[in-house]
Amino acid sequence: MTHIRYLTIEDFPKYHALLLQGIDKKLEVMAWKMQNKKCLEEANISMLLSSEATDYNVIGAFDGDELIGAVTLIHTNFYSLSHKATLENMCVKSEDHNTIASIPNMLMRKIFEICHEKEIEILMTSLVSNNISGKVFFSNLNFETLVLEQHARKYEDYYVDEHWLIYYFNKNDIELFD
Repeated sequence: MTHIRYLTIEDFPKYHALLLQGIDKKLEVMAWKMQNKKCLEEANISMLLSSEATDYNVIGAFDGDELIGAVTLIHTNFYSLSHKATLENMCVKSEDHNTIASIPNMLMRKIFEICHEKEIEILMTSLVSNNISGKVFFSNLNFETLVLEQHARKYEDYYVDEHWLIYYFNKNDIELFD
């Protein structure tokens, strides 16, 4: 049975291994910032998973002890920015099509619950422009396309364009997952 929980520093080896699989394109990714191993080095995973990290919530999906999915919610409590958050590095590891379909929904339900608790009004994410499955997934959750950012990221000698998506919360949003 799959369960969802916050990741902690004790989950570092499993989370690091999952992110490496995403870099190696062995996962289904919905929203992804890690294009190569240098990105993973710069991400400072230990800091993200630390109990002292107040701006990051890393959520994991587990099948038993195996980490099979994850997502990161970035939210700062600055006065003028506390109403919005950003989602990134959402991925799922499975050979089973049903799992690939259900785990992202479970992760997003948890993200929506956190957003509700923190009174977040706007959730944004960005997708590499060729991530069709990610676009379909977020479109099904009523995310709107905000803009196409050309040359959003540069990796060695190539650029990646990103579509920025936005979601405006209302009181009934958690019902999307019932």
